[in-house]
Amino acid sequence: MTSSAPTGPLDPGTSLAPGVLRLAAELPFAGPRGGDLTPVAAWIGTQVGAELVILRVLDPQDPWDHRWSAPGRPAAPTAAAGPTAATGPAASTVRKDATVTSAHPIRHHGVEIATLLVTLDSHHHPDTHRRLDEVAAVLGVVVAGAAAQTGARDARRWGQDVLAWIADARQRAASRMESERHALERDLHDGAQLHLVSLQLSAAVVEHRLATGTADEDTLTAAVTDLGGRLDRTHQLLVDTAAGITPVPLQDAGLAPALALSFREAHNVTLEIGTDVRSRRYPPSVESTVYFTCLEAVNNAHKHAPGAAVVVTVRSTYQGLWFEIADSGPGLADAGNAGLAQLRARLAAVGGSLHVASAPGAGTRVTGTVPI
Repeated sequence: MTSSAPTGPLDPGTSLAPGVLRLAAELPFAGPRGGDLTPVAAWIGTQVGAELVILRVLDPQDPWDHRWSAPGRPAAPTAAAGPTAATGPAASTVRKDATVTSAHPIRHHGVEIATLLVTLDSHHHPDTHRRLDEVAAVLGVVVAGAAAQTGARDARRWGQDVLAWIADARQRAASRMESERHALERDLHDGAQLHLVSLQLSAAVVEHRLATGTADEDTLTAAVTDLGGRLDRTHQLLVDTAAGITPVPLQDAGLAPALALSFREAHNVTLEIGTDVRSRRYPPSVESTVYFTCLEAVNNAHKHAPGAAVVVTVRSTYQGLWFEIADSGPGLADAGNAGLAQLRARLAAVGGSLHVASAPGAGTRVTGTVPI
């Protein structure tokens, strides 16, 4: 659409108000340029031969600090204004000895909402200030509308940013929930399963004695009492794990006492813990990782090498916290596919590593190190 506002400089005595209103009416009201009054500032600069023209909103509560500016003084009388000038807080001061800046208040419904700042050279036409006052007098509704459009656009952009942040937060929350679910699965698998297997073995012993008639009344009573205690402890462990609580012995006393308590009722398990490990505490994530890894490795030994002796060793080395679970079972032909991916992932989460060594007839050794 062709602008109906004059493009070249008007006669110095001609009012600028009609032309600036026609130009403002033709500006876009939507899109990325909606509410941009830079063309108005440029047109005013062209008409009065200004060095710089700034339309600045004065509302101190305005979070966007609307400001439109453009250079004036075209190279030729009919030349278009140049690109928008970058301005700062000092734009309304005297730029050089040969220029002065005049301020013309812009009011809307009697309230001053903006200022028209025009930088002129010292040889400007004497009628220029009157013409600028006339322009400022009609710019109130124009500036108010433009500021509202710019504010609305910025508010929409802010709203889109908030929605994007909410979507990202929702995604991160879902990811954390999924991570917690997997952690719970690991804790149930690595921790509670050992107690369940031990409970199953104890029940099998009682069943065998009953079937063979080798259990007298006292022995049977003691066995049933032991089974009841194991059931209670296993139940409490399941409840704590489901609630995301670190096992109380591990939380209160540390790695060595927690392992000792867990393997106290395990069959054919010997625990060897260095005095340096017994005398100190490690970061909770390290203690929890080594604790559950040892429990799961012993449980695997019971499943793949039933009846074999198992030795659990934990020591502190220059590389970090080192542990080993060794059994005297038949060994594995392919130690690389021992099904320990879950344990490797658990250790990798704290920067640790896991190694499995096994051969037919030589038992299996699972070793791991967690840097401290």
